[in-house]
Amino acid sequence: MLFDSSGPVTQSEIDSFIGFLGLPSRIPTTALYNQIANGQAGQDVEALALVYEITQNTQILDRMITYSDTFLSLRNDPVNGRIMWTGQRELIWCTKPNNETTSGYAGSEGLDTVGHIAYTAYQILKTPCLWNKNVTDNDPYKYGKTYKERALTYVTEMDKTIDTYYLKYFIREDDSRIYNPNSSAWTNLNEMPANSPMPWNRQQMMANGFLRMAECHEIIGDDEARVNKYFNIIQVSIDWMVSNFIPVKSNNGRDVYIWTNSEVSNSIEEISTNAMYDIWGMYRAWQRKDKLNVSNDVMVKLANTMMYVINIDDNKIATRVDGTYDNTTTTTLYGPWAFYAEFIPDWYNFVANVNIDNVKDGPQYIGALLWVKNSHAFFISPPFGTEI
Repeated sequence: MLFDSSGPVTQSEIDSFIGFLGLPSRIPTTALYNQIANGQAGQDVEALALVYEITQNTQILDRMITYSDTFLSLRNDPVNGRIMWTGQRELIWCTKPNNETTSGYAGSEGLDTVGHIAYTAYQILKTPCLWNKNVTDNDPYKYGKTYKERALTYVTEMDKTIDTYYLKYFIREDDSRIYNPNSSAWTNLNEMPANSPMPWNRQQMMANGFLRMAECHEIIGDDEARVNKYFNIIQVSIDWMVSNFIPVKSNNGRDVYIWTNSEVSNSIEEISTNAMYDIWGMYRAWQRKDKLNVSNDVMVKLANTMMYVINIDDNKIATRVDGTYDNTTTTTLYGPWAFYAEFIPDWYNFVANVNIDNVKDGPQYIGALLWVKNSHAFFISPPFGTEI
């Protein structure tokens, strides 16, 4: 894919992006191994949505719909599907092979998939001029001929997954915190201890689903109580995670944070997709400051952590958020790290430079980079901040 790190997003970049994501081979045939959550197909949808926000190109939206239709079609069948750890055929996605002892598992990744599908619905609902027009795909799964019908199907079906599985087993009623299910059957999966705090990255995968569904219901205007419930779960999760951030000073005297993988873990969070989901969830919440309380001070300290701790210069990156690494550094940061150029503009240049050879490999790099580049070029929603 084409990418020029400077200047406004160009038509050539958009055409290249559309051409790459238009490849039939990118549409998944299975939900195994998190392909439609934090895997390739799930990240494709996130990138498509970001570039759709830049362009309002219906070809991009139609591609999102193709992905989301496929994701929904891959959900476990409530009549003939797999029996899960609960003893029921749950409305979830099976991410483990059927012949494994963990085949009954379904966890945080499923709500990330909900988030991808709901993000598609959200983009449709934000574009009312399309509502009564027919989607160009002839409705292969009978989810609705018009754009609005398709969006409403997504919302209805994702609420079913949330209501019958995630709220029931993962959200504590007394404090709305996200915990692993309190069941010996869950323990037998050897995934994570029953009734233990969900790691931060997994909480933010789940928050993605709650956030995008809340935003859909906001536009539809049909269920204020549900909207408030979803936002409250996100706020509780964010507050909980921030309370576990450890404030320290960087080598150059900046205020930064370090943190572990969960409240009960001693392992410093890894840069990989773990920390990416942590900081991505924080940024998404910060974008919704009208509903969620995330201070600029916290966001600046996270940005400082990126710029002055995990950035080891010479396009090298630590493997943990405290700036440490074992035998080697990494030279890759997925696109969502670039969002923090909102607070330190030079951070965008760093992320773009380390990924300049990676953007050809997939939208997990280029989608967010194009979105941030566009914001940087036109000072869009809101303008980039200043370094503190």
